[in-house]
Amino acid sequence: MKTRLTATPTEDDIEAIRDGLRGYNKNFIDAYSFKDLCLFIEDESGKKQAGIVAETVGNWLNIKYLWVDESLRGQDVGTHLIQQAEQEAIARGCHYALVDTFSFQARPFYERQGFTCQMSLDDYIEDIRAPSDAPATHSRFYLTKKLA
Repeated sequence: MKTRLTATPTEDDIEAIRDGLRGYNKNFIDAYSFKDLCLFIEDESGKKQAGIVAETVGNWLNIKYLWVDESLRGQDVGTHLIQQAEQEAIARGCHYALVDTFSFQARPFYERQGFTCQMSLDDYIEDIRAPSDAPATHSRFYLTKKLA
């Protein structure tokens, strides 16, 4: 047995660990409980301008990424994406939603959508804009919501 440390894993490296964990998990949960859910807003040429990458797992919608291009911000695009993702999650039998965000990102946006902060990890990551003589960090927040 040997240990290999890498900062550049291959897709095969990641897939081997994912498959191993899923192999163990299938003793407890149906592998089909995990379903991708993605929504995209694209321009006429197909370039992504906004989107959500998420998955539904059992009773939960897990939002992994939500991004809206600067040119579309302030036009309720994020709200539209969240609402569509929630509708699809409800159709799949979900009762709850989970999202995480950094302090410089979108916590107030998610709270306006009905999410409540359940946990924060303070001093999570350094702010690269902070002056060298004034250390500053960002927090990471985990928010949940009960779906209708």
